[in-house]
Amino acid sequence: MMLLRPLVVGSSAELAQELQRVEVDPSCIDVFIEKSDSFLLKITRLSTPAANVLKQTAISFGADAAVHREVITGKVDCSDAIFMGTKRQLRRTVLALSGQPFGLAKLEKKVCELLDHLDREPCAIEIPSGKLSFDHPLIMGVLNVTPDSFSDGGLFLDPDVACRHIDEMIQDGADIIDVGAESTRPGSDPVSASEQLRRLAPIFDHLQKLHIIWSIDATDPDVARAALDKGASIVNNVSGGANPALWQMAGEYCAAFVLMHIQGTPRTMQQDPHYDDFNAELFRFFSTKLEEIQASGFPRDHVIIDPGIGFGKRVHDNTSAIRRLGELRAFGSPILVGASRKSFLGRLLGLEVNDRLEASIASAVLAFAGGAAILRVHDVSQTRKAIDAAAAIRSADGTSR
Repeated sequence: MMLLRPLVVGSSAELAQELQRVEVDPSCIDVFIEKSDSFLLKITRLSTPAANVLKQTAISFGADAAVHREVITGKVDCSDAIFMGTKRQLRRTVLALSGQPFGLAKLEKKVCELLDHLDREPCAIEIPSGKLSFDHPLIMGVLNVTPDSFSDGGLFLDPDVACRHIDEMIQDGADIIDVGAESTRPGSDPVSASEQLRRLAPIFDHLQKLHIIWSIDATDPDVARAALDKGASIVNNVSGGANPALWQMAGEYCAAFVLMHIQGTPRTMQQDPHYDDFNAELFRFFSTKLEEIQASGFPRDHVIIDPGIGFGKRVHDNTSAIRRLGELRAFGSPILVGASRKSFLGRLLGLEVNDRLEASIASAVLAFAGGAAILRVHDVSQTRKAIDAAAAIRSADGTSR
């Protein structure tokens, strides 16, 4: 199946790696690298005639396309391609191809939809407790009522302490409160629904009084339903969409659903995770799952996507997910990133979990710059200030004094 993915590459080496995956002529790699500041779009599994026509058409408009080195000889049946040019040149190229055979006619619609997603903010989500609007970055404050979470396990088991923490996070600028009663740290064991609900009952009662937007971090449908009955507006699910009952339940309540990528389960996810092409596999996961969710009848515009920092990923997978987050904007869905205090930061910088504040803020700012609409964090006040500053700098028009 043809798949379109914008490429966000930060170095010549990274672009060279992408070109090698396409199997371009090695002698042309340096020429293509000189075009690294172009808009880059990878198109997978084109027939050889289609790849040839695409390349020649792109060149006619002043752009280019990197294709398999044997496309010109016809010795391969199909090829991936990397378009290199401006967005305007891309639009002109696909318009010219709209009357061509070899499956190229459908490119125009796909490209126009992708560019529309890249050029605008995600649409607001209407939920029972209000509206999630993405015209400014949203901070999701974390509350774990667990004895064994990796960073704050045991701190909020006392309901009074937990409720005070909720109030503090709201005062500090949290737009969303995310509550959970089951640790998903690497190697963690599942917790029964009854035990989770016992821990959460006083938290739910407190949240009901506040009239704020809050989410339930759960993989068990019984826990999710109990939270939705008490006013949760978002089902934050870390299982990779493995259980359709969770998004179907969110649909019953007109709630939003967080689709997070994970390899394995929390118990097994860090036991030698492996990817042949991490960013491509991450993109393919969301492409496949979003189609599945939409086909089930759940509204696509109620899905939030999360690359799952720390969930079945090596250190360089986590850093690549943040650096190349802009690729996921192609789906048009709001992006949630939760890198706060994660172990990859500790491994990068040699920091213990309680010394990762500055590193967590840096990762949040980079994620926001890459397109994240929601930042899931433990340190609300500090992150709120940093993200607001980043947003103000980005939007400044040069006229203010």
